[in-house]
Amino acid sequence: MPDPARPTLRRRIALFGAALAALAAAGCSRVPRFGMSAPATDSPSKEPPTWFVADCWLGTEDVVPPHKGKAGGSAAGTLTLATGLFEWRVNAARLSGPATVVGFYGPAATGSNGPLAIQLPLPSEGEPRNDGTGAGYERTGTSRLTPAQMADLMAGLWYVSVSTQAWPGGEVRGQLKRSTWGVHGG
Repeated sequence: MPDPARPTLRRRIALFGAALAALAAAGCSRVPRFGMSAPATDSPSKEPPTWFVADCWLGTEDVVPPHKGKAGGSAAGTLTLATGLFEWRVNAARLSGPATVVGFYGPAATGSNGPLAIQLPLPSEGEPRNDGTGAGYERTGTSRLTPAQMADLMAGLWYVSVSTQAWPGGEVRGQLKRSTWGVHGG
């Protein structure tokens, strides 16, 4: 009596062979065995980056000396390395009063103060965000940095500070660092 499994096995082998032939005809002959992808033939670019992105959160705990408060904010900027053009955005909210000085400071490491490098427009010159107790302002602009300023910014030696009449040494502060937005994993 013939084995009933034999025609099924032959049919599977024929179908598998036909599938491989179809893949080869479709240009998929580079698919390696066991379903693993082929190694990339293009090597990563050795070109240096053309820009540097920095960001930070502004808080009362980062002011030197730190203090307690409800004020906060954020800052972000993109530095074009070929031209030194720094496009920035600074937000601050819940300040104790109108800002008296807003600016980028450095060089200075975290926990130390540095000189004012670039003074930014005051809130009256910024765009209001929200109303009431959570009111804040957004300032945007561009500044041209010197090569030394560019090096300090990229080394993490710049910070953003917002001063008020109640806090002339800074109500909120944040140390700018290389942005990691969109980067996940270890």
